[in-house]
Amino acid sequence: MNLPEDILLQILSWLPAESLIRFKCVCKAWYALLEDQNFIYTHANNMINPIRRNVNAHLLISCRSSMTNKRVISLSRDSSLDRFINQDLPPFFSNNFGQIRLIGPCNGIICLYGYPDQIALCNPSIGQFKILPPSQISRPHDIKVRGGDIGVGFDSKIKDYKVIQILFCISNQSGLYYHVEIYSLGTDSWRKYDAAVPANVMYTNMWSMLYKNETFCWWAQNGNTEVILSFNMSKEIFQETPLPSDIECFGGRHRTTRSIVPLNESIALIVYRMKEKEKVFDVWVMNELVLGAHEKSTWTKQLSIGPISGVERPLGFWKSGELVLENCSRELVLYDRKTKEIKNLGLHGKRDRLEVLVYYDSIVSVQRV
Repeated sequence: MNLPEDILLQILSWLPAESLIRFKCVCKAWYALLEDQNFIYTHANNMINPIRRNVNAHLLISCRSSMTNKRVISLSRDSSLDRFINQDLPPFFSNNFGQIRLIGPCNGIICLYGYPDQIALCNPSIGQFKILPPSQISRPHDIKVRGGDIGVGFDSKIKDYKVIQILFCISNQSGLYYHVEIYSLGTDSWRKYDAAVPANVMYTNMWSMLYKNETFCWWAQNGNTEVILSFNMSKEIFQETPLPSDIECFGGRHRTTRSIVPLNESIALIVYRMKEKEKVFDVWVMNELVLGAHEKSTWTKQLSIGPISGVERPLGFWKSGELVLENCSRELVLYDRKTKEIKNLGLHGKRDRLEVLVYYDSIVSVQRV
């Protein structure tokens, strides 16, 4: 039976990446279709379609192997999170990465970050990895890099993927300052970003997220004001959005802290007390991140989750609002706020080193050059 081309395209664009990779062998016409950038972009959008999000979702985790205790990347293979498959990592990661932070995802592309200048891109759906080339940008000779943070996103104007690296530097002349560089997948090269970073990234805590593929967000501070620091990949500008004014102050006797994580299509701010044995997680949701406009973003307190005992910190949300957490034994658990049950997912890490992302199938290549 011969299907009209538009119907065939529609059917293929909803299939998982694993099937599409096999279908490249059907014939030359299908191979050309599955390599077409428009089709690839359509497929990536279909995977995160609000109607199908829960069906297409996977949990991607940076954790420790129960057999070898080595750092691994693990991807869930069923909706109940009963089965995880470890990703085979190139030697570069074990040789250079003391830990692996997961940044993204952006149309199925994940940025893997170890230390400053140790960066790679990968697509777990198709098993592709790309180690980013070292930056050739000259840096002041008197600086010392003390740390860094990273962001990834999609520039919709030029259809390119970018990585922004913010290096925390100490200079004999100017003290602490940021040195910022931007990588382009299309050119496979780095360039210097000359504008100032308007707020200080809270680098002691690894909370950051990608918003709508094009804007990367960090928890940051400008003076005494806590903000969401965001960077738009197309406009290449930073923006500050204050946190809600009526949340509990950072630190203090209870060591109150925050995290920012994706929740459906929104940015969620989770506020909780680290010192509490039974933790309550207050969830605030931003209506819309407004970039370059006079209208200000607003926050709404959506719900409180808990109290929950035996857990340390939230890592993200899964499907219908279940909260993914690290427990006191450094294990990954899932809390169902409807039944109030906790499910142990059988994965573990060192203290504050578990990383979790909700991931969607993609055939976007990181080997575009």
